Amino acid sequence: MNIEELRKSQSLEGKVAIVTGASRPNGQGRAISKALAVRGAKLVMTDLEGDDPRYNYEGLGVGSSEELADAVEEVRALGTDAIGVTADITDKAQIGKVVAAALDALGGIDILVNNAGSVHGHFIADTTDDMWDASYRVNLKAPVDFAAAVVPHMRERGGGSIVQNTSVAGLVAFAGGGCYSGTKHGAVGMMKVMAEEFGPDNIRVNAVCPGNVWTDISRREAELFTERGFADSPEEFIQALESMASLPGRYATPEDIAEAVAFLCTPGAKFITGTTLRVDGGISIVGA
Repeated sequence: MNIEELRKSQSLEGKVAIVTGASRPNGQGRAISKALAVRGAKLVMTDLEGDDPRYNYEGLGVGSSEELADAVEEVRALGTDAIGVTADITDKAQIGKVVAAALDALGGIDILVNNAGSVHGHFIADTTDDMWDASYRVNLKAPVDFAAAVVPHMRERGGGSIVQNTSVAGLVAFAGGGCYSGTKHGAVGMMKVMAEEFGPDNIRVNAVCPGNVWTDISRREAELFTERGFADSPEEFIQALESMASLPGRYATPEDIAEAVAFLCTPGAKFITGTTLRVDGGISIVGA
């Protein structure tokens, strides 16, 4: 492989990517959008219109149209085309709206990053029907519905890449994870099914499985787990999570996750499908 071929293997020039859950200022979706943009991709970024109580579990927060507009401007500043489309991805009609916007504005679809997720979770005995419903709709069903909507358009362009941003909670279990861990396990399983079904059309499907990532919700998450008895204070809980990694103890950053997602979308990963890439600093080594 010469230098020009090596550059091309890392380039997404001419590709169109959809990233869901892309608006939060210190979120993984915004970081993923930037990582794809600097490699040359054009972006369609989606998130909710505003603070939807169905998904804002225990004050952890959700995206908004205002944050999405800011995120789009950040991506455009990197020198690529980008549009924002507000949508509730649990609604197939709204998924169709995002797909139509991508086709109309940017001419096709090559990449889908199913980043949006529900963080609903509790001890099993305390898990409500609403928690289960939100987790199922967002973490399991919506990514599959979105994939089904984009596959015909990827097929027309000779292939594509779908990346599920899941979690190590989809590979290992932890107390208090409840329906979050269950639906993330399901998302990893559906990734494998989609990889098998879409492979003959040169459409690759993979999952990135983050560990502990410091995002906009992390402080509130520490408060919740402290309330449930996992630590005496949020600071103690944060320190415990930082010490879990085999690499020098810290949370992952959104950019750590973004780089892994971007790699799986590049031509350099053209023979990788049906795999789970753990980006967790080694916290899931035990029990792997």
